[in-house]
Amino acid sequence: MINIHAANVGLALSSLSTEELIAVVIIALIIIYVVLGRGLFLIKANQVGVLTKKFGGQRMPPGQIIARHSQIGIQAGTLQPGLYWRFPMFWSAHKFAITEIGPDQVGTVEAIDGEPLLPGRFTGDEVDCNRFQDGESFLANHGKKGQQVAVLTPGSYRINPLLFRVGIKSAVVIDANATGIVTAQDGIPLPPNYVIAPQCTDAPNDKFPKAKGHKHFQDAQAFIDSGGYRGPQLDTLQPGKYFINDLLFKVSVVPKYEVEPGFVAVLRSNVGPELHRSGITPVPVPSFNEKTGRKLVGSESGGVQVQVVGPNPDEKISSDVETVLISDMTERGIYETPLAPGTYNLNTVAYTAYAVPTSAIMIDWADSSRINAPTVAGPASTTKTRTTAADTTGNVSEYPYTTDLSTKGVSYFNFSQLEVITKDGFQLEVGVRMVIRIRQENAAFVIARFGTVFNLIQQIVHPLIDSSFRNDAGDKEALNFFQTRTDLQKYVFENARENFGLYHVEAQALLISFIRPSDAQGEALLNTQNLKQIALQQQSQFQEQAKAEQQRIAVQEQTARANMQPQVVNAILQIDIERNKAEAVRRQSEGLRDYQKNLADGEAAAIRKVGEAQADAYHAQADVLGGDKIALIKSLDEIKSSSTRLVPETVVVGGGGGNGQDVGSLMFTGWLANMMNKPSPPVAPYVRKDDGKTDKSNQKTSDNGSGGSGQSSLPDAASVSNAMSSEYNPSLVTNAKLLGAIDVKKVVPVSSKQSDNTSTASNS
Repeated sequence: MINIHAANVGLALSSLSTEELIAVVIIALIIIYVVLGRGLFLIKANQVGVLTKKFGGQRMPPGQIIARHSQIGIQAGTLQPGLYWRFPMFWSAHKFAITEIGPDQVGTVEAIDGEPLLPGRFTGDEVDCNRFQDGESFLANHGKKGQQVAVLTPGSYRINPLLFRVGIKSAVVIDANATGIVTAQDGIPLPPNYVIAPQCTDAPNDKFPKAKGHKHFQDAQAFIDSGGYRGPQLDTLQPGKYFINDLLFKVSVVPKYEVEPGFVAVLRSNVGPELHRSGITPVPVPSFNEKTGRKLVGSESGGVQVQVVGPNPDEKISSDVETVLISDMTERGIYETPLAPGTYNLNTVAYTAYAVPTSAIMIDWADSSRINAPTVAGPASTTKTRTTAADTTGNVSEYPYTTDLSTKGVSYFNFSQLEVITKDGFQLEVGVRMVIRIRQENAAFVIARFGTVFNLIQQIVHPLIDSSFRNDAGDKEALNFFQTRTDLQKYVFENARENFGLYHVEAQALLISFIRPSDAQGEALLNTQNLKQIALQQQSQFQEQAKAEQQRIAVQEQTARANMQPQVVNAILQIDIERNKAEAVRRQSEGLRDYQKNLADGEAAAIRKVGEAQADAYHAQADVLGGDKIALIKSLDEIKSSSTRLVPETVVVGGGGGNGQDVGSLMFTGWLANMMNKPSPPVAPYVRKDDGKTDKSNQKTSDNGSGGSGQSSLPDAASVSNAMSSEYNPSLVTNAKLLGAIDVKKVVPVSSKQSDNTSTASNS
């Protein structure tokens, strides 16, 4: 038949003219291009081909989008690289670039067609489809329409883009100083009494036979098969790179939690079911009479009994809340062991950390713009930058608050200065600094009782200190309040130690920085006290100045004595010299006394002999001449030997004679006679002393009862020494008498005792 048709075609062509033949050829070429050329196409190495069947096949059922098994429509299968021909009247081909996933990327897939998602799920389970490169297998294996659990890891994929929409996103990267917190968007619904999703199993069991590890949420299908729950997950992502399906898991990157030196972190666990409410009812407080210390209690018979009771010092105020402490971090409550200083990959959703200072908490009551409310310096709740200004918008959960001026390990709170009113109505301001400490072992108890250290300061520390100062001021007058500052500080501190100990808080120090008046009346009162103190200080100053002047006088006296010390020494030496000289004179006088005594004894003996001889002569003469004649002869001898003149040597007679002389002549004559009879005064000669100098000393002599003082001057030491050193010579004695010196023969020696007590010279 073909040969007959070819022969017929050949006969027909041979019968056509040239123009007709050209027209036939053109038409034939057009038919060949339309039929053969449009149906021929090439799929390159970096491309994927998708066919669409126009007609000539079975129609798709309602609701189906992608054709399968040569149904009319977009085909689920793809064409690999190569040359293909499809009859263009029935088929059309589309070329797409292959899907490229970079090394730091992950691909999420959404299926355009497939079976509907299971109730309660919004992602389709992973099916065997060669990583979404075999659309026919995906649909045949009951692949679900919509978001897919499986992801595309880095690489190249020949995926039908008309069946699967691939979203390319960045992989999850956790820095070295960060932690990833995961929240699952799909899985088993979270029970209503849970906040953190229970951990899924990683081993097959009867309930989850396909369970296995989800490899840090990178195997989403394993998470689903292992009974993973929706919601915040307990497991965290450590630093690294993760290919996670962000359609299923939302990852929040938070900084690592750091517990600074001087602090611990008490953890409140949000893991596990809610705590079951206890059936224990509160214990009623008995009626108590503070004055009598009695309470009313019921008896078995229904009556009322009175029982003497007192406060129980062993009962802890916070005992009702300390029972919630837990030892298992998978339970809900406050974990009993706090975190020590360091850095932690803390899941801040599963665990809430409360920083508790264990070194020192400083609380100042000083100048502040806010009254009776704490101000804390630290970061605001919307920024992590540090500031030195007081920030009242900070989140309490972000405690501790630190500043550029603060030191790590030191917590600081600031209140306004305390305002008190004294007993006598004066208003005063008191500045106080309090230092308290919470031991690490008691940190969980404090958080269980107060929630935060901020609440502890606000509820206990500030009211107690404020009331202590107010109560003490109300019992004292203003000046007494000023003056008993030390006692006040000690009283408030001891009171704080006792009361803070009930709340497991240790009071370490309390210091009063200032007490000052807050109004003009208080200033006036303080000024009067200042004036009084100034006056007292001035008195003390004057007394000290007087003491200083006395001391200066003593110093000057000692200085003068020191300056005169050479002269004092010389005087002492001179005294010793004079004492030695006096001793020599005494010794010489003793020798002179003995000499004169011996001489007097000799003279007395001689006189006695002479007298005896004269007496014998007188007796002989009396016997011859008679006694009367002998007496007359003796009287004449005495007159002869004496200086008595029986006839005057000088006679003064006035001129004219007779009784006619005038009175003047008589007076002159009497005066002249008196002057001529008056003896001439002795003249003191020049006497040479031991040192060779000449001394003109008037030697006063007197006869008993005549001119002068009646005393003769004593000889000096040199005269006596010369007199004793020379032999007795009557001529020298006579010369001494003429010169006014004392006759050594008539000198009566004076004893050393009399010489010390009196200086009276013996009369000649």
